[in-house]
Amino acid sequence: MSESVSETADIISEVQKRYEEASGHTSQWRGRARDDLRFFHADAYNHAQWDDAVYQARTGTFGGSPRPCLTINKTAQHVFQVENEARQSQMGVKVNATGFGAMAEAADAIEGIIRHIEYQSNAQQNAYACAIQGQVRAGLGWFHVVTDYVPGVDTFDQDFFIKSVPNGLSVYFDPSAREPDHSDQNWAMIVEEMDRGEFDKLYPGHEDVARDPLSGLQSDSDWVSDNTVRVATYYRRSEKKDTLWSVPPMPELNFPGGMMRQSAMPEALVAVCRENKAPSRPVTSHMVDKYVIAGNSVVAQGETVFSLIPLIPVVGIETRATDGNDADYAGLVRALIDPQRMFNYTASAYVESVALQTKAPWLAAAEAIEGYTNEWSQANTSNAAVLPYNAVDHETGQPIPVPTRIEPPSGSTGHLQGMQSADQWMQMVTGQYQAEMGAPGNEKSGVAIQQRQRQSDTANYHYTDNQGMALRYLGRLLIDAIPRVYDTQRAVQSLGMDGSQTGVIVDPGMQTSAQVALPPGPDGQEQATPQGMPLEKQRQIEGAILAINPTIGRYDVEADVGPAFATRRQDAFNALTQVIQAAPALMGQIGDLVFQSADFPLADEIADRLKPASDDPRLGQAQQTIQQLQAQIGQLTQQLKDKSAEQQHTVVKDAMAADTNQYKAETDRMAAIGSTDPDALRVLVHQLVTEAMQGGQPAPTPAPVQDGPPGPLPRLPSSNPPGGEIHAANPVTGAVEA
Repeated sequence: MSESVSETADIISEVQKRYEEASGHTSQWRGRARDDLRFFHADAYNHAQWDDAVYQARTGTFGGSPRPCLTINKTAQHVFQVENEARQSQMGVKVNATGFGAMAEAADAIEGIIRHIEYQSNAQQNAYACAIQGQVRAGLGWFHVVTDYVPGVDTFDQDFFIKSVPNGLSVYFDPSAREPDHSDQNWAMIVEEMDRGEFDKLYPGHEDVARDPLSGLQSDSDWVSDNTVRVATYYRRSEKKDTLWSVPPMPELNFPGGMMRQSAMPEALVAVCRENKAPSRPVTSHMVDKYVIAGNSVVAQGETVFSLIPLIPVVGIETRATDGNDADYAGLVRALIDPQRMFNYTASAYVESVALQTKAPWLAAAEAIEGYTNEWSQANTSNAAVLPYNAVDHETGQPIPVPTRIEPPSGSTGHLQGMQSADQWMQMVTGQYQAEMGAPGNEKSGVAIQQRQRQSDTANYHYTDNQGMALRYLGRLLIDAIPRVYDTQRAVQSLGMDGSQTGVIVDPGMQTSAQVALPPGPDGQEQATPQGMPLEKQRQIEGAILAINPTIGRYDVEADVGPAFATRRQDAFNALTQVIQAAPALMGQIGDLVFQSADFPLADEIADRLKPASDDPRLGQAQQTIQQLQAQIGQLTQQLKDKSAEQQHTVVKDAMAADTNQYKAETDRMAAIGSTDPDALRVLVHQLVTEAMQGGQPAPTPAPVQDGPPGPLPRLPSSNPPGGEIHAANPVTGAVEA
């Protein structure tokens, strides 16, 4: 057997062994979860909320008269109350910068990228909703993160997609995981029993691979059969050990030094570190491999970009035995089973007791209805307007009493009380009372109603908290994997909480974690980032796009599970309206915010008209343009002053040289005539210099500055070469590497 065949055999054996291990670990939960789901979906046709023996006895299966078996499914409404509350919430990931060069602007951009991944995956309606259904109904739900090529574009770029797992029972997971969110799980798999025809369509080219097991492998009838193929998408997390070196600086090679992993260092550099006894320590990283097993064959395998298993659980109520085996998970249905059955039983018994009683009959003397027997025999079935009777006995002449009706039958008060008790018990076990279920209560004010609803939210908050726990898992998974998928410069979309989309440049070659990318200038040349300007001001430049480097810095995540943005906007509008009612004078200061939070037509236009002039972005752009003009005017004025001074100095120098020659000639002349008076000489020199200064060329007048915007300001060359690539010299060989 070749080495590749041996490795494949090991993988298949490992998958089948772990499948059996997980099946045994969760066998109790899987049986109960199926019963819980059947109970939840019970109706008048399947009678799944009745015990089989009781149902057969009441329906006369083994003889006897059939008796009512009603299914009044109140369980579904209690479950929908929790599920729909989650649907109305806005589930998302909050990203925070935690140091090592990370910036808040980059964290906001990464958060927007994750939100866009959720949007393009329709995660709120598909993946999250499906996982929450499994959580609340069966105790455990899942969603799945995958990478795939960007759809609709001819490119090799890949992106992330969040997929749903419709059947939570199809996931088999590591029983040794101990973290509440299962983030320490080392393997997990999705197992599907697939029809052979469907398998042949989904995996073309592998039609026969599952029919003929590999040589040396024993065929498992559960994995390979004539009509079905068991397909397992298997994720395995493994450790990758490495050594972190503190590489010393090497000025002769222009290498500043720093922290480097041995796997990324040449042998010569490792030898230098060992020779210099540089500090080092062992480090461990994780990688996840993916295998697709069909029957007894591996149809696909490869390394993923994830360091955590991309199958994320949403846990309901988890129960583990003290020995760590036989884990059980429960949702809201489990606690409702007994009171729901009691309600169905008492409702059926109540109907049965009423049905067994006769209809309300008439009590009349035979003489009173003599001659009208047909009319009175149909009194309970017809709608006769008049019922005639004999008022006097024809034989005796005595009056006959008027026929009277007996009181109608009444149901058993015990059965009614039993139904009420069962209903109250269902409210007790869920923490959802009539006010939370929509029934009118004594609360009048909005605050009181909210407090009543909050009591129900608190009783079931563990579902919300576990949803947030799954979102934190998702955030950690994506933040770690984004640099591996967005490994070249590319433009991606960032989605805001209000649904607004903005473009973001992901550039792993930048020297900082966040800056702006400017469009080409009028001459087509790349524009450099303004130096010394805050990032917030840079983003106000026309055409500026935020650029981030996700490989710089460290980021942490927290879950954001709360009301949807539309609900928050309505709450803000209500709060601001109350503030304006209490202090109408504030309308002039915050009026634009009031209408900005409103959702009726033309509210945005009203907000724009009420917005203070200082908040107008055009004013900021105008001020920035004025500052640029003032700076340019100052530069031009200084250049004119320098030029004028230089020209004037040249004229004076030339005049001084000419006058010096004249002075020398005059001195010689005066010496010739014997004039040696120093005072006269000083007067003469002063007169000559004054005449030279007045007779020189005047300094040129500075040209007037024209109105209107100046030409493009000079730009500094970009610190990065085009394409975002950074080239560095190898500290040992000297070769330039990209």
